[in-house]
Amino acid sequence: MKPQVDRALLAAHVRQWLSENGKSYRIAAAEFPILNPAMLSRACSEQVLSVESFLALCCVVGLQPMDYLRGNGEAKQSVTAIGKRETSFADGNF
Repeated sequence: MKPQVDRALLAAHVRQWLSENGKSYRIAAAEFPILNPAMLSRACSEQVLSVESFLALCCVVGLQPMDYLRGNGEAKQSVTAIGKRETSFADGNF
């Protein structure tokens, strides 16, 4: 399964934000308690983040989460057709 989040783009933007604001992982985490150094390290090294961490990071850095989603809804999950059930109440079978 391909990652649904463009981690390379996210990493570049987080690194840029840290650099422009002169923040290390520890300083950013101290200033924004919702962040932690490990989360920032994972984000900057393009590793998988939990949804909670991804959204918290976007909120603090001022990023739009939807900008990092791949596919924009093009890849839809397949749906299995509903067939007749063995225990159908409509047929009077109980």
